[in-house]
Amino acid sequence: MLLVLDIGNTRLKWAGFDGERIVSRGAIFLAELEHFVVRAGFDREPPARVVGSHVANQISRDRVERQFAALGLAVQWVTSTAEACGVRNGYDDPARLGTDRWAAMVAAWHRGLAPCIVACAGTALTVDQLDADGRFLGGAIVAGYHAMLGGLAGNTAALSVDAGDWSARPTNTRDALATGAIDAMVGALERGYARLTQRLRDNGSATLPRIVLTGGSAYRLLAHLPQSAGAAHPSRADGNMVIDSLVLEGVRLLAESEAAPT
Repeated sequence: MLLVLDIGNTRLKWAGFDGERIVSRGAIFLAELEHFVVRAGFDREPPARVVGSHVANQISRDRVERQFAALGLAVQWVTSTAEACGVRNGYDDPARLGTDRWAAMVAAWHRGLAPCIVACAGTALTVDQLDADGRFLGGAIVAGYHAMLGGLAGNTAALSVDAGDWSARPTNTRDALATGAIDAMVGALERGYARLTQRLRDNGSATLPRIVLTGGSAYRLLAHLPQSAGAAHPSRADGNMVIDSLVLEGVRLLAESEAAPT
């Protein structure tokens, strides 16, 4: 089994792959990371190989490496490069693009979803533009759902992070907090979507992009995304979607690409 890791700012997500097929999955908070290998049972059934994306602090990376080293396994960490798996990286310094964002775009391209907005909705929300030719054009980063609520609670008197539900017309503070956070995130997605749509039009394409979401807050946003005709539009076969395993799929693709002979 190939074990793929995605270490973010809050959780470690993992998946076991048999070829392209996911055969097992799980997640653990970084606060519990010291016991990850034992809790997931990898001490009893070690994987054949471990690859991962890491965007958290060095301490979490070291903890994971030590646990697998005890099993005689080294972790291969993928990197962001100028080009990989058919995707071209438009960052000023390609190596500084978060590997989770890079992996998500590679997976979206591999699934045939471009042109699209690739949005990772975790501790932060990243809104990345991927065109029909596999070019990453750029992206925005805004605070994620819980980060927004936590920021308000820490800097505003008499508010807490106890948010309610989204409402078109919030009439209490809890719902107002939830609605404000979701609306702010959806606004970032709408702006990114509009920019990518305009880029496609400027290049003579009538194709409408889709929005591909992943991350812990993805489903909070899905129902509020701009509706751009979906399957009813002649130049678009599918609508917006959530793919929980997107980053993990991309890490697998990147790892295989980096391991391939040149």
